[in-house]
Amino acid sequence: MGSRKEQIGRNCPFCGAIVAYGEYFCRSCHKKFTDQSELDAPSTTRPDTYVVSVRQAYVSAILSFIGVGLGQFYNGDTLRGIAFFLGFIAISFNFITTQYQTVLFYGIWLVALGEALWSARRINRYERPFGGRASYLLYGMLAVYGLIVVLHFMTGEPTLGYLGRVFPAVKLWMG
Repeated sequence: MGSRKEQIGRNCPFCGAIVAYGEYFCRSCHKKFTDQSELDAPSTTRPDTYVVSVRQAYVSAILSFIGVGLGQFYNGDTLRGIAFFLGFIAISFNFITTQYQTVLFYGIWLVALGEALWSARRINRYERPFGGRASYLLYGMLAVYGLIVVLHFMTGEPTLGYLGRVFPAVKLWMG
């Protein structure tokens, strides 16, 4: 006696996964569709692709506010984070001198903050691929920044002037 398999749903037009009849949301790719007739459209992506996670824009902004490059590391942009951090350190510790030192100091900080927010928005709108986790440099940089702050509170060294070179918000607060 032959058994007949009956399909329990239709294919999602975005990822090709099976969607039960009457549903307007794909549980695999997390996309909504409004018309049931869309469900038999040919798929352009592999059925095993799915969204791993999204980025919280406010976390990215807070990290970028604390230290230049941290928001990029959080969004998985390791090379951008390194570029922002090295550029900021070069300006902050006078490796590069120019008459626009203060403008570049705050400019790099604000551009890094804006880029981290923009990148998180692009990740959340699925306009840019995301591997599902932050760069490992994020945790290393947070440890270094935490060590600097702990040393300051325990010993008074480094001074606030030095902290202002590492943390742009401290320099802004000091005036």
